[in-house]
Amino acid sequence: MTPLVLCTLIIIVTLAVSGIAKAKEPTSTVTAIVNLKLDQWLPVKPIAKILPWAELAVAAALLFVPGIGQTLAAVAAVVLFTAYWAAIARAVVQGNTATCNCFGSASTAPVSMFTLIRNTALLMASFGALIGAIATRGSALTMLLATDADGWLWLIGAGLAALVLWSIYRSEQTAPVAVQPVTEQPAEAHQLATDEPEDYLRTPTPYASLRYPAQKGEKANEGTEVNLRYLSSTQARLLIFVSPTCGSCLPVIEQLADWQQRLPMLGVHPVVNNESYLQQMDLPADIQPFIDPEARTARLFGGATPSAVALGVDELLAGGPVYGSDDVTRFVEDIIDEMHQSSAEAEDAELAQEEAIKETSGQE
Repeated sequence: MTPLVLCTLIIIVTLAVSGIAKAKEPTSTVTAIVNLKLDQWLPVKPIAKILPWAELAVAAALLFVPGIGQTLAAVAAVVLFTAYWAAIARAVVQGNTATCNCFGSASTAPVSMFTLIRNTALLMASFGALIGAIATRGSALTMLLATDADGWLWLIGAGLAALVLWSIYRSEQTAPVAVQPVTEQPAEAHQLATDEPEDYLRTPTPYASLRYPAQKGEKANEGTEVNLRYLSSTQARLLIFVSPTCGSCLPVIEQLADWQQRLPMLGVHPVVNNESYLQQMDLPADIQPFIDPEARTARLFGGATPSAVALGVDELLAGGPVYGSDDVTRFVEDIIDEMHQSSAEAEDAELAQEEAIKETSGQE
């Protein structure tokens, strides 16, 4: 057994953990691409779908496939880790400290020099795996099966060292954190930020933009662009991606006016791909639609129609994205119920306060 099998095992475990995490939550890959500002060069939706399974396939090939397959898998690992290293190095140079979601939503730490050091070590390990594959032509499994007693002692020692380092890291992560004072937020922002299920992971609002429809005197596609973060900084927003040519979108489009009326504290905005679609939808004057040319922003949220996502005023997604007519309707109705419940609780609290004031005045 070559000692380089340790490098191969490191790559296998890393790719397996990363692939499983990304497969469980594809939106984490979308968020990572957007956070690292790579979405202008990369096809976000296809990568989010393919990358987890590519990582798992490479890990499986390194573990099981001997011969030329082992070498090709090792080359693929080098290509992957070179790309990851370059993305992180670029972020560090630019001072971008956004979350890279390198291991799905479980890794929410900001990008730092330590992230680059980790990726450098993984890149070196991938080259070690490639050298081992060329030298032995055997899979990691066959090399493990051929390991003698001394080799297993080295493997056990390496495993114990990794376990100790991981335990130290986890103990630091679970250290008590001082409680920060709660600052007041607008009611709609607080509700959208806190009324989500406990397992909902709030991710950053993408650095993406939509376009206002062209006004009188403007040509088509000359409307003003607005960044999503700026748009949601003044009011929580509900973006609903639809198309009048999509049969399942029609029930959603029909409910837009009713939803805006029942959610006056939010901006309910239909988003379409081109301005000609707006002429087919006959929207009420109190609804502000947006244009998403070539569905560039929609692709960051999955690219489906109909779909919906809620933007909080704190530059984080407050709910969604959800897909399909039934799920979009259920999503909006849940928000309406939460808003009404919160309003009722606020009214009850105000009445209780007034009663307390009256009782205090009566006692005086």
